Amino acid sequence: MTLQQWRKKGYKDSPYVMLASRNGNTFAYLTPEELPYEFLNKTGNDYDYRKYGKQIRLIKRMVNDNVPKVVKTFRFTAK
Repeated sequence: MTLQQWRKKGYKDSPYVMLASRNGNTFAYLTPEELPYEFLNKTGNDYDYRKYGKQIRLIKRMVNDNVPKVVKTFRFTAK
């Protein structure tokens, strides 16, 4: 799939982020949109920031800051 086909199929506005298109293959990544359910409080309505605050901040930083930096280091070579 080319970048143009990617956009026509509506992926431009999807949570998938395109990395590259090579030899008819499209490479994309997706980060989690929600925290794991294990971090929910006893009622299940919200996250338990008091108990899991440190872990939640770490995961958010990894997903929002580190993943985009790591992905920029990927290189796709043509054969």
